[in-house]
Amino acid sequence: MRFKDLAIRKKFIFAFSFLLLLAFSGGLLVYSFFVKIQNFQALKNETAELMLELNKAQKLEKEFLLYGWKSTDFLEDGSTEFTELYFQKIQWVEDELLKQSAKEIAGSVGLDWELKSLRQSVVNYKRTFDRLREMLLKRGFKDHGLEGEMRNYAHNLQKCISSDEKVFAFSLRKHEKDFALRKDLAYVQKLHKLSSEFIHFIEQASVEEYPHMTSGYKTEIINAINAYKNHFDKIVQAEISIGLTQRNGLLLELENIIDKISPRLNSLNQKISQKNAELQERAFLVTTATLLLLLTSVVGLIYLFRHTVLYPITHLDNIVKKVLVGDTKADKELDTSSKDEIGSLSRNFQLMLENLRINLKQIKEKNKELEIKALRDAQQQWKMEGLDKFSDLMKTESVNLKTFAYMVISELVRYIEANQAAFFIAAEEGSHEFMDMKACYAYERKKSVQLKVSKGEGLVGQAWLEGELIYVTDIPDSYVKIKSGLGGANPNNIVVLPLEVNDKIIGIIEIASFKVLGQFEVDFLIEVGSRIATTLNNLQMQQHTKELLAKSQQMTEDLRAQEEEVRQNMEELAATQDEMSRQNQQTAFYLNKIEKTNHILNGTLSKIYNGLIIMDDQQRIMEVNAYIKEKLYYNDDDVEGNSPELILKTSINKIIKNLHNDPHFLSKGISESKVCKMMDKFGKIEEAQFVITEIESDGIHFYSIMFNKLEKQKSNKIILKRNTRKL
Repeated sequence: MRFKDLAIRKKFIFAFSFLLLLAFSGGLLVYSFFVKIQNFQALKNETAELMLELNKAQKLEKEFLLYGWKSTDFLEDGSTEFTELYFQKIQWVEDELLKQSAKEIAGSVGLDWELKSLRQSVVNYKRTFDRLREMLLKRGFKDHGLEGEMRNYAHNLQKCISSDEKVFAFSLRKHEKDFALRKDLAYVQKLHKLSSEFIHFIEQASVEEYPHMTSGYKTEIINAINAYKNHFDKIVQAEISIGLTQRNGLLLELENIIDKISPRLNSLNQKISQKNAELQERAFLVTTATLLLLLTSVVGLIYLFRHTVLYPITHLDNIVKKVLVGDTKADKELDTSSKDEIGSLSRNFQLMLENLRINLKQIKEKNKELEIKALRDAQQQWKMEGLDKFSDLMKTESVNLKTFAYMVISELVRYIEANQAAFFIAAEEGSHEFMDMKACYAYERKKSVQLKVSKGEGLVGQAWLEGELIYVTDIPDSYVKIKSGLGGANPNNIVVLPLEVNDKIIGIIEIASFKVLGQFEVDFLIEVGSRIATTLNNLQMQQHTKELLAKSQQMTEDLRAQEEEVRQNMEELAATQDEMSRQNQQTAFYLNKIEKTNHILNGTLSKIYNGLIIMDDQQRIMEVNAYIKEKLYYNDDDVEGNSPELILKTSINKIIKNLHNDPHFLSKGISESKVCKMMDKFGKIEEAQFVITEIESDGIHFYSIMFNKLEKQKSNKIILKRNTRKL
């Protein structure tokens, strides 16, 4: 059997089976390549993620070295958020390298040993960072580690008495700070040299020149100098181990390790990318060959289907089109000799055409009858819907006749698809009666036209005179102009509809249209005009009644309003005078009382304490007394919002935090008396004795510092007493 004689279904089954087998074979081959590509791509993505996580670890390392190691959490526990995240990410990188080295795909291209080597470098990087972390913890910062201990030694060193000794002590501290800031070993040598000079000065000092230079005192100061220098050397050694710059110490070691890891990771990523590209190229070639084979097969099958299926169907389609345009002989061109479905379809189509010719004649006759009936039903439906619509519209309450008139003609023009309309309402001035235009509508726009028409004047006046509808159609251009309510233009069709109630014309509606109105539309206008007339008559009576009622109510309200306004004005005037008198007396009393109280409080405090500082709950200065401004030379701009440590050189914040642990405060409500340095605006330093108390107002805590300047002799006694207590 020829391919041409096969059924169309069998032709499609054969074609799709062949293409499916070919596509399946090529797909399996391409799939194997794409699986390998996917594995290499996954390995590449994992390597890229490793690089990203390693970069994040480096960033955490930099942030830790910048400011993380100075945090209180690290200095107390040896751990901070930066170190925890760093070790998590480095451990993740280490584990991922181990997983990748164990993968079969890595071993197949000889990358497993390189991954293991990279993992060992990452382990060394982590260990070096841990050593650096431990060294930074040992070095410490501020009150922790070696630096914290250094403060105690510096405190012992500053117990010296003479100004010469203090100069040496301050110079040592300066070299210490310079080294901490600049990391320059030259400052270490300067500190050692100055320490030796300081010791030599103490050893050579005589009791005659410095009465306090006893042998015990000298021994204590020399021991303090040596202890300070030795502890400073420990800090220097720690800084050297850490790295005075990025080019030495553990910092350099860390940088060298990471400089070796990054290029190796990049090289590994490039190797994986190269292998992946090779596989992609092979997969592309296989895919291309498969697609070309499929395309060739599809072209061959298309050729067969075109000659055995498409051409016969196209021929049949052309015959059907000829039949549709009225060619009665086109069915004779049908090929009914074919044995497939197309031949069967041609034979059946020929039979269908014969039956269709018979039925078509009967259908045309029936359609004419239905169209006539449908047109009548549509006209009747249009008329009923219009009457219902205008009945609902006229139920709406209108504020005035103009609004009602415009609402009616605008909806009427739109509903009958006219172009222009005007609404006239009967009016009179003395004995003269006329039709007054209340509203007009033209091409969807309102027009503010004022027009009055007398009885018998124009079409509107003629309809008023006769009391009947006037409908003028087919007006020629050469015809004399018709003076209508719409002006002097010649519309194609004009309808003038009188509105009659109880044999009296109360209004006129004039409509102009460029289309000829049907009889059903004219009947609609007559019927809706009757309803509009009734509504207009009711509206006129309602408006007249409202006008009379409004005038009566307005006169009554005006009299009441005037009476009430006079009464309220009198009452408000009397109440205002009483309230002003009472407020003036009360204000004068409170101002006098506040002034006396402030004078008494300031006088009392000035007799007990020299200075007074008032602070808010954030330990910021709110107010100071006259002593601080006059004797210490500070003004309001200098102190307001600043810390009290600007004036009193001691840790006020620490004292306030421990205030509720002070037995003296708990028993007497005021802290134990303390001594500190007091500095005026120009840097002059003197001794002062101060106390602190806490004040609560409306749930907010305030603090007050009260101090007295100490005379030098008294200050020395207090210092000696404090040192004796410590010993």
